[in-house]
Amino acid sequence: MLTGFALLLSSVAFSQTNLPIDAFVKKLDQTPQAQILDVRTPNEWASGKVKNAHLINIQDPDFLQKAGKLNKEKPLFIYCAVGGRSSKAAEMLAKAGFKQIYNLQGAGYGELAKRGK
Repeated sequence: MLTGFALLLSSVAFSQTNLPIDAFVKKLDQTPQAQILDVRTPNEWASGKVKNAHLINIQDPDFLQKAGKLNKEKPLFIYCAVGGRSSKAAEMLAKAGFKQIYNLQGAGYGELAKRGK
């Protein structure tokens, strides 16, 4: 019984949804209070970014502290270059108390740029 209760709590506490590119773009377009987080490096960011995105490099030792300044109650959309770092960031931020996280899975900034983001 305790195991079931722990599983229930963990599914409630960590609201992370991994979305493929088309679903990610659609959900982003339908979310008026979306926060967008780019977890790439500053050099990658310099080559292009999604409009209104916040850059917080996941490799920065202060990543969680900097990301903690975002609103944990508003939906958070995360992307990187190809999907690996954003997945790691999404997991970390879910554990840090962010309520709604949408992670771009299997794609990255290049695909977002092709879709006008």
